[in-house]
Amino acid sequence: MKRCFVRGLLVLFCTLMLAACGKDAPPREWVPGWQQGTNTLVSRSGAAALEVNGVIHLIGGVDGREFRASSEYARILPDGSLSDWQPGPSLNVERGFFTATVSGNHVYVAGGGRGPNGNIQLTSVERAEIMPDGTLGPWQLEKHELNVKRRCSRLLVLGSHIYAFGGFGGILLDTVESAEILPDGSLDEWLVLDERMTVPRYISGSIVAAEHTYLIGGHDKVRGVGIKNVEWSHETAGEPGFLDPWQPTAELVTGRYGLEVARHGNYIYAFGGLDGARYLDSVEKGRLKPDGGIESWAETTPMASPREGMNIIVKGDHIYVIGGGNLQGYPGSVEYATFDANGDIGFWAIPEEAKKHREAIAAREAARAILPNEAVIVENLQTASYSYLQVQRDDGAVAWLAGPRTDLPKGSRVQFADGVFMSNFYSKELKRNFPAIMFIGEIRPATAKEGA
Repeated sequence: MKRCFVRGLLVLFCTLMLAACGKDAPPREWVPGWQQGTNTLVSRSGAAALEVNGVIHLIGGVDGREFRASSEYARILPDGSLSDWQPGPSLNVERGFFTATVSGNHVYVAGGGRGPNGNIQLTSVERAEIMPDGTLGPWQLEKHELNVKRRCSRLLVLGSHIYAFGGFGGILLDTVESAEILPDGSLDEWLVLDERMTVPRYISGSIVAAEHTYLIGGHDKVRGVGIKNVEWSHETAGEPGFLDPWQPTAELVTGRYGLEVARHGNYIYAFGGLDGARYLDSVEKGRLKPDGGIESWAETTPMASPREGMNIIVKGDHIYVIGGGNLQGYPGSVEYATFDANGDIGFWAIPEEAKKHREAIAAREAARAILPNEAVIVENLQTASYSYLQVQRDDGAVAWLAGPRTDLPKGSRVQFADGVFMSNFYSKELKRNFPAIMFIGEIRPATAKEGA
């Protein structure tokens, strides 16, 4: 009798819960998009970031004016949103354009740049202990530094060793070096490996998946564009600290540099960056092969805004896009979302929220469709990837533009986006110096004006 009474209470409880969670709960629909998170304390691009014990750490970087030694952290809340950001311990050396990695109860950073335009490339390495609450202890400089100055290199852990891949040290680098992680968390001497990558990697992406290391994209210094190349390797069996020969795998849909990468389930994701002069909001996903390599890449939900130099964090089924830079500067904003069964990115929302999101996306796309500048082509010099256009505005002003390759002839009236000015730019392909030029991401024939 008592057992039947208890069973009856359980049935009643389950019935009430189903009613509360099902019948009375508003329906939800999948929205391909992102939710807005809490802005960081400091707007940062080229920072290092990682997640430990449910805490996201953002370290160093550049705020548009100077390189930073400061760090900050935010906790991931149960609903996937982030807490307010809090100051963390400062590095011993201000640095940007570097990455961080974790092994055991320590976090490591290495290399990077500082000084005017990051021209001072670094070899120093720092380590911080992970506290029980997920925060970091004081940073301490490691005794052993990198052998090669490396700005924009990638740092990863495989087994008992830490690896630094590529970067810039006066030239674009295709070398890798490794150091053993000692029992106390300190690092042994760094060793430059004989096994080189198939191409130099600068401002590229990297990730470890199932003990395989993937290097993705990067910058083509001669053509000034992003590369599509992707390669992978793993530690040599029985020889920790060494790598097997690199193998090429499926290329990206869009060549990109200044990108960031992440992994969730059986997919690797490549986010944003630049393809040349154009900041990207596009995101690609590539399905991993069980024995190494990637089947193919396909585009998924784009970010809410174009960015390069941002950080991507995946924790469970949530993904976060943090900071970075674009033509509007350094926003310091955070976007977050989750994944569906197909590995695509978005979030679940009630119909009213979903409608508002679609309206916001439509308004943003409409604003993008308007190109603010108009001129007539005076000269069109083409390379494999760019068109260098001398244009004249209606007020007679003449300027040089560099943008996506176009076959529009002299005399064509064009509209073009705002861009980034560079002084004394030398084109290696044209073997020509431009005293002033603006790099733009989009150019198209001007539409006829009403009444014309």
